Amino acid sequence: MPIKNTGFLFLLLWAALTGCGPKYIESSLPAELEKHSIQEVGLVPFIVDPPTTGELRSGAVGDDAAKIITDQFYRKLTERHVTVIRWEGPEPASSDGNIKPLSDMQRAEEIGKQLKASMVLLGTVTTFVEREGSALGIRKPASVGFTVQLIHAEDGHLLWKAGYHETQKALLEDISVFRLFFRRGSRWFTTAELSEDGVEQLMAASPWAKMKKD
Repeated sequence: MPIKNTGFLFLLLWAALTGCGPKYIESSLPAELEKHSIQEVGLVPFIVDPPTTGELRSGAVGDDAAKIITDQFYRKLTERHVTVIRWEGPEPASSDGNIKPLSDMQRAEEIGKQLKASMVLLGTVTTFVEREGSALGIRKPASVGFTVQLIHAEDGHLLWKAGYHETQKALLEDISVFRLFFRRGSRWFTTAELSEDGVEQLMAASPWAKMKKD
């Protein structure tokens, strides 16, 4: 008896093989970015986003997650010959004595002044849950999420905002991950591997996307 859905199955497989796959990134590039030089940037260590009251999370995000992702952004930027000035000072405080935490724009302005950098890149880690199992088989996949902002320090203007959020999936869960799963060697990533892949995906949609890599 012939299979009536052969054409549909063929189209589904074709879409999995040729499509772009799932989109785990969001990126916004305003037109006015072209007016600014992006060859030099101050890189602020990422921070861990504390859960809001009543928010439930599948796992705690350790401080090492922020360092891992900060270092990954540093490597990806320097690969594209961007001059990166790393911020290693304490969290800046308000110059007017206000005890309230600074906003992201205010942090960028204060740090930019001290680094003498017109561009400041900062980010927040929201999810960093390690896999349970091995590269060949897992009980629970790795899950990573973070956001990043590029801010013009001289006036606090937001020039680029992006985010990456992914819990790795198997082909049986979602056929659209076909290309992505095999690009990753058909294995389960650790959080560090997943975040590095996420950083690379964001860089491909970033202001530095067209810069040649080493």
